[in-house]
Amino acid sequence: MKSILSALYEGKIFPEEQYSPKSEEYRKIYQEHYRHYDDFIETLSKLNPPLDKRFIEIMDEQFDLISYDFSEMFIDGFRLGARMIIDIFQGDIYIRENESSSK
Repeated sequence: MKSILSALYEGKIFPEEQYSPKSEEYRKIYQEHYRHYDDFIETLSKLNPPLDKRFIEIMDEQFDLISYDFSEMFIDGFRLGARMIIDIFQGDIYIRENESSSK
């Protein structure tokens, strides 16, 4: 079995593309929201002039930002996890540093 670092280097790990919530609750909420979205698009298409295409363009612009949000959350979470591991191996260094900086 290859190491996780080897898999990451070789491009076999894509956190953004491989992530998919698996809970039944998420699936139900997603389906409900998607139905609302479809219903709203249909309503917009019946207006004069139709606004459905413009709304879809605006939503696509918003969805493009989601990957940036997830990227930042992933990086922040990874850094937090790394700090936790460092803390485990270094003991109470974090506590000592914060106590000395508050004096």
